[in-house]
Amino acid sequence: MNKMAVFLVAALVTLACCKAKKKAITQSRIDAKVDSLVAIKMEEINMQAMEDLDRRMSIEVKAKADSIVQAALADSTAKQNN
Repeated sequence: MNKMAVFLVAALVTLACCKAKKKAITQSRIDAKVDSLVAIKMEEINMQAMEDLDRRMSIEVKAKADSIVQAALADSTAKQNN
């Protein structure tokens, strides 16, 4: 019984000593982490925006080009009639 108590005390002391101490985080470390996270998020947002642009560009450019062609044909027809 006595050996068991000594062993238990030794185990508790060992566990208490091995416990990792947390280091206080500095403001500069916080700022660096925030900047890193913001940079990652901005890259994701830019990639998404470029994908949206590529997808929408063909749709919107085609409509604009059709409008320009129609206006040019109407102008050309108007000049021929005069």
